[in-house]
Amino acid sequence: MNFLQQTFKFYINSSLHVALAVVSFTMVTYQNFNLPVDSDIVVFVFFSTVVAYNFVKYYPVLKLKRETITIELKRIVLLSLLSIIPLGMILVTMTPEVFLFIVCMGILTLLYVLPFLPKTKNLRDVSGLKIFVIALVWTGTTVVLPFFETGQGYNLLATETMYYALSRFFLIIVLTIPFEIRDTKLDSLYLKTLPQWVGVRSAKVIGVLLSLLSLFFLVLGGEDLFSLYNTLYIVVIGFVLFSNQNNTLYYSAFWVESFPLLWFVSIFIFG
Repeated sequence: MNFLQQTFKFYINSSLHVALAVVSFTMVTYQNFNLPVDSDIVVFVFFSTVVAYNFVKYYPVLKLKRETITIELKRIVLLSLLSIIPLGMILVTMTPEVFLFIVCMGILTLLYVLPFLPKTKNLRDVSGLKIFVIALVWTGTTVVLPFFETGQGYNLLATETMYYALSRFFLIIVLTIPFEIRDTKLDSLYLKTLPQWVGVRSAKVIGVLLSLLSLFFLVLGGEDLFSLYNTLYIVVIGFVLFSNQNNTLYYSAFWVESFPLLWFVSIFIFG
């Protein structure tokens, strides 16, 4: 494996790409509602995503297979530890409301991995719950946090904002479906992921319907139906329809997770 391949693999496996995706959706919210962008929040969202995703992905590995830790994993752990530094520096400057909201999101992330229910279950192991927890955390981070941070939390109760949040929630569920289809043979049956529950073909149908529902809520929130979003949702539907159990890791981990970046860049190119 050459240097570029190793670098790209580290970029994906260390959650840097998904961190850019979360930041992109956060910036989309800022742009859609003309909210003043706070660079501290953007930095916080990026590094908190790196820490949270690496904790979720690698904590079970570090806990069970300490003797087989690879060099790459050691580098990912180091990156995650270093990412905590800017998080701490920014947290101490936040208002109590923003800090409390972030703590709630952090607790939800911890409970996703750490056992807290009988028989040592965590939120990820609760049948059928995984996809909704992911969608809730992403929506909270990319939609709710920008409003709290700008002191406009009261606007979250506005009808158009609630429609927007629902649109983002359903869109995140759709973007998670290709991952669940890919992992159908790997996930334990008790997880009851959507493809395990209804089958791959039906999961795709649900993904298409939820895409249309997400677009519907976006339009209800005031966006023009005949605009950039038509093309963007066609891309989302394409990701769902072309997903299968034989997709490479990078189909979902890179291409699907590139969708928020595509959305963010499209806003600046097409307005």
